[in-house]
Amino acid sequence: MSASADALAPTVQQLQQVNAELQRRKVDAEKDRDLFRDLYGKASTHASEVTKENNTLQEQLTLVEGQLRDGLAMVRGTYEERVRKLEDEARRWKGMYDVLAARDRRTDDELRRRAALQPELEAENARLKEELQKLGKDYHQMEDVLVQLAEQEEADGIPPVPKVSTVKITSVATTKVVE
Repeated sequence: MSASADALAPTVQQLQQVNAELQRRKVDAEKDRDLFRDLYGKASTHASEVTKENNTLQEQLTLVEGQLRDGLAMVRGTYEERVRKLEDEARRWKGMYDVLAARDRRTDDELRRRAALQPELEAENARLKEELQKLGKDYHQMEDVLVQLAEQEEADGIPPVPKVSTVKITSVATTKVVE
């Protein structure tokens, strides 16, 4: 059997080499499998984490969009209210301005009218003072005449006429136009 063993020796050696090669390939395949399994696990974990993060970000986005929408509506409402109040206040001030401007125009018209009348009124006032002084002199002269007549009638024996009370004018009120 030795001849057949010698003939089979290269085949056994060849088979041992093939077996060693296959063992080595098996080990390499198992290493590749473990590597792929590890990479798959990492990829799966990463994908889960990314999905979880994506879901969290999506929830945050939804929340922020809601806050933005509600916040914008609130800010818009606040500014619209402020604008409305300012417009109301502006209308109130404009009304007050119109009233004051109209009063100012009337006052200016009245002042101009009074200023225009002042020289006439002063002249009339001076004329009336002179006339009052003349009338006062005439009145005093008439009183003196009446006193003389009463004395003469008394001296002539004529009964006295009831006396009429007299009004004494002592001052004249003056009007001054204020500019």
